Amino acid sequence: MKSYTEEKRIRPDILTSVVFWSVVVIMIFKIIGNRIYGDLGSGFGAAPFAFFYMFYGCYVLAVQKAVWLMVRIRARRSQFLNAETNMKRSRRLFVFISFVTGALLAALSYVISKNLFGSGRGYLQFLIVAIMSLIFGAQGVYRGYLQGLGYTRPIVISDLLFAVTAAASGTVISVIMYFYGLKVNELFHVQEYSAIYGSIGSIIGLLIASIICFIQIMISFSIRKNEIADIIKNGAPRYLDNKNDVISGIRPILYLYLTPAFMSLLSEGIYMAIHKKDAAGTELLLQYGMLSGKVFPVVTALSVICCLPFIKTWNRVMARIERDEYEVARDRLKKLIRYSTVVFIPVTIVCLALSETINVALFGKSNDTTNSLLTLAAPVIFLACLAVFGSWLMSHMGKSLLLVINLSVGWGVFVIGNIVFGVVLDLGLYGIVLTHIVSFLIYDIISFSMIFKMLKYRQEFMSTFLLPVAASAAAGLVIYFINMIFVNLIGDALTLLICILVFWIVYMLIIIALKRIKTYELRFIPLGGVFHGIASRMQPEEYEEWN
Repeated sequence: MKSYTEEKRIRPDILTSVVFWSVVVIMIFKIIGNRIYGDLGSGFGAAPFAFFYMFYGCYVLAVQKAVWLMVRIRARRSQFLNAETNMKRSRRLFVFISFVTGALLAALSYVISKNLFGSGRGYLQFLIVAIMSLIFGAQGVYRGYLQGLGYTRPIVISDLLFAVTAAASGTVISVIMYFYGLKVNELFHVQEYSAIYGSIGSIIGLLIASIICFIQIMISFSIRKNEIADIIKNGAPRYLDNKNDVISGIRPILYLYLTPAFMSLLSEGIYMAIHKKDAAGTELLLQYGMLSGKVFPVVTALSVICCLPFIKTWNRVMARIERDEYEVARDRLKKLIRYSTVVFIPVTIVCLALSETINVALFGKSNDTTNSLLTLAAPVIFLACLAVFGSWLMSHMGKSLLLVINLSVGWGVFVIGNIVFGVVLDLGLYGIVLTHIVSFLIYDIISFSMIFKMLKYRQEFMSTFLLPVAASAAAGLVIYFINMIFVNLIGDALTLLICILVFWIVYMLIIIALKRIKTYELRFIPLGGVFHGIASRMQPEEYEEWN
């Protein structure tokens, strides 16, 4: 007879890492898509992708977490009957809401596409996303229920399956539909149908992945149905004062998860509204496609990759806070910030120094606008990493109200930034990037000020931030000249690899020489172990102390 246990659960850091890797795969998928159908196709797909992120973040990720929290609290009290009742209530509610939002998007797809996002020819993509909303309705509830009862393996499989299926099927269908669109272009003597059809292929890939993952979750739930029944049978009787706290619990989670997607959607809508009198809709979509199809995927992918090595440490900091061991938590937080900034800062500088080479290596071509946009957006990598960690820490500390306040302040800055940079200064795409930088910066400052105050922690800035910046600047200057010399001789892709290798060697040697990183600390830095021999000679006293 099956009983409830938490021993065989997959560790939380692994679950989070899988989600992050899935995001990276989706960003690579978007980069490949841009190579297929170009900036115009990325422009047509920008708003539908944003709606997809909103629906997936809401109905799958946010609902899953809220249901998981509800089930976990009741499972530890053996209140499995109450958990099952709340799960069914939540399922009915979110299926209904997903049908409403999907129906509204489908009904208004042409109006939204034409009046808000430049051209009515992209309405089919909104229709496909509306169908996905219907599929997502119950998926998050089942995922959260399974996770709450200790079945974490189906969640990991679902996340990986979604990303890989969407990327693989979407790429193949995009290629097929792009070439079909070229024939339509010749038939109607226009240029945009290949881009439209190619971007539709990407959205169809997401739809296929959504259907497959829904089937996978339902099969996983059905297979374990008898085991779940045994768990419920062994639990406590039903409590009459059972309250479904999924609704109250999901509000701050929903606010957090929807913010990035809604910011992207609002940025495009404001950009289209401001400039629709100056250029045709397809021209505006072509311009915005440079941002949504090239700059945002690269910056997002690099930000998430930077976070991946430190997820386990995040959980260790949180575990100490939950046990009220604030002294140990402060020590671990200090080490986390010390090690993570050694990675966040140099990645930002590399993107800043090699923007043109990165664009050509990833997308096959570049222009001055795309290069300058990626250069300007490079600081977002560092700021986004801090924002992810700060948001995660505030959420897991149970400071939902403070998290909502911080997000609201960030939204206020975002709206003001769009007015100042977009309307008053008329900076166009550059204004959107500047708005994101300022919004992230203010949000990070407020969040970490609160976290430091709650933990009574004081951050040292000289060694933690300024030394990595100085070392990165020196290494960045080296690869800047290497890039100038070799890019026309051996090509952009090979030059990029050489520059990254040289940068990391020079950078690590500098911070080791400056004793920013001790010999024994290299094991906490990605690829840091490679420099252990050199560090033991450059820091003999540290090496002897460690041994």
